Amino acid sequence: MTFLRLTPVVALTFCASFAQAQSTAPKELSALLASQAAAEALTSCDKLGHKVSVTVLDRNGLTRAVLKHERATPHTLDSSRGKAYTIITLGPIFKKDLQGELVAQLAANPAAAALTSVPGILLLPGAVLIKSGDEVIGSIGVGGAPSGLVDEGCAKAGLEKIASSLK
Repeated sequence: MTFLRLTPVVALTFCASFAQAQSTAPKELSALLASQAAAEALTSCDKLGHKVSVTVLDRNGLTRAVLKHERATPHTLDSSRGKAYTIITLGPIFKKDLQGELVAQLAANPAAAALTSVPGILLLPGAVLIKSGDEVIGSIGVGGAPSGLVDEGCAKAGLEKIASSLK
């Protein structure tokens, strides 16, 4: 009899705990959002006449989307991934959301040159962090424009495309 009285209380407690855990679960970068961001970044650069590649990574540095303009040169794939990987790896440590800002900060520190020996790190502007609130959930890297700052502007356009879905 006692068991039957406790069951609804236990069930309600479990449900409340489960709901709370779900609401505090980290937001993940879906393949759909990653693809939309990549497409917008590619389109943004194409409108400026630049043939680029775009790589979108999740919080763990794993690839969620890659797009290469049909006329982009082969190295742009590596540079877009290197930029996206660098900002997802180092951006949170140095509290920078933009690769250009990160590169500028590291350029002022002579000891930071050692970071170039870390596999996958590319210290050139052209990437942005993707955040849901204050939580980093991914990054967008662009490679192929004649300036990393142009690449970064295209990455920002990709981020703006999905920004309303990140809240």
